[in-house]
Amino acid sequence: MGNKVTIDSASLMNKGLEVIEAKWLFDLSPSQIEVIVHPQSVIHSIVQFVDGSMKAQLGPPDMRGPILYAFSFPGRLMTDFPRFDFTTCSQFTFELPDRDLFRNLGLAYEALNKGGNMPCILNAANEIAVQAFLEDRISFLGMPRLIEKCMHSVSFIQKPTYEDYVQTNMETRGKALEYLLLDAEP
Repeated sequence: MGNKVTIDSASLMNKGLEVIEAKWLFDLSPSQIEVIVHPQSVIHSIVQFVDGSMKAQLGPPDMRGPILYAFSFPGRLMTDFPRFDFTTCSQFTFELPDRDLFRNLGLAYEALNKGGNMPCILNAANEIAVQAFLEDRISFLGMPRLIEKCMHSVSFIQKPTYEDYVQTNMETRGKALEYLLLDAEP
């Protein structure tokens, strides 16, 4: 998956970014999007319809299948990927994420609820935070502190233009780097 995606997965920022994507892709409100932790990593997504029925995408705990499906939709491509064996995974468990422990998920919901350029601030600050973590310049728990600091200090724009997003991205990255230089652990 790569170092950045691995860290985003471990910190649940990937789920936060997916919540933001789902809002825009499916025209949903943040309250319609729920994150549930599934430790077996077999169920990759679930959609619940207005009648209460659900459809899920299941497969081995490997993202190659879901990604291939996204690229080949509406068709299906033959693969030699391992097939899922229900007899080896007889139990599916689910739990709500601990938003105190995994602060990034809560920050993503905050950014989405505030709107404007706040998701851009979140993303840019996260990029710097993850890189700093990979370089041992910040702790795992320091990442959400750095992101939150940027969310509170970078200029908020309610109705940003494309140019505003470009400027927000640059301003956020600059502030995050400045915070790292001033205080090794925000």
